[in-house]
Amino acid sequence: MEDSFGTPIEVGDYVLSAASSTSFFKLGIVYAAASGRLMMEVTQSNWHRASKRSEVGSNVLVLRKADGTVPAHVVGAVTV
Repeated sequence: MEDSFGTPIEVGDYVLSAASSTSFFKLGIVYAAASGRLMMEVTQSNWHRASKRSEVGSNVLVLRKADGTVPAHVVGAVTV
C-alpha cells in the first residue's frame, strides 16, 4: 500500500489519514492486523468519539517513517 504521494506505507510509520468530504482526520501509527491488513493506532483526531484503532484509508500521508526519516514531500512542504 502507498500513501497519496506514492510513499510505501509500512508498519511503524506515523501517518495522517483524512476524509475530504467530512474534514475528519486521524493521526496514528501503522501496525499489521492478524489478517495482514494495515491498521492504525490513532493518537489524535478532531472527533472525540473516534475509534482508537482504524483501518488505514485511501487518503493517507506518511508523515514520518518507522526509521525516523521524513518523506521528501513532507520536508518540502515545511517552511520555517
